[in-house]
Amino acid sequence: MRYLLLRWLAALACLGVFSLPQTSAAPKPDQPDKPNFSGTWGLDLKASTSFEPLMKQIGASLLERKYAASVKLKAAIHQTEHVMTIAAHGPGFAFDETLYLDGRTEPGKLDLLGATSFKTRTAWSEDHQHLIEAHQIKTKQGKEGQLIIERYLIDEGKTLVAAYTLKLNEEPNQTSARQIWHKQA
Repeated sequence: MRYLLLRWLAALACLGVFSLPQTSAAPKPDQPDKPNFSGTWGLDLKASTSFEPLMKQIGASLLERKYAASVKLKAAIHQTEHVMTIAAHGPGFAFDETLYLDGRTEPGKLDLLGATSFKTRTAWSEDHQHLIEAHQIKTKQGKEGQLIIERYLIDEGKTLVAAYTLKLNEEPNQTSARQIWHKQA
């Protein structure tokens, strides 16, 4: 149970890191139109919305949901033109993820918020300002659907927003949550 909780927290941290927006971050020369998410980020729990409804829909336990609502996470992001790596950590939690930014679909088996992601596709929005990570997931109850994480920068690149949207195939409604990450000095 502790291992699953740690994996879940790491996934949550990574998701948050990839979701942070940066509107005026200095782009690298090889990425003139795209924000650069590279840096160290700290999760602002008070500014973020609750993940409890989203995690409950996925099937995460009460303990996992309460832990996610209270753990202070930090994330290190390194971005190149084609790849982004995220390393998130907090008390009893560590998560590492590699995203390929060229739109390809990657198979995998990643624990995210209590669900298993078996395919991931990461691509830039049409205006190249938002990074959209789409996960095909399966919940603990066997339901399938999609978890989309949209990351972008605001406050001249000092704040990263990670917006999560969950849509399960058998359910008519979608659930959303948002993480706010601040760049650490």
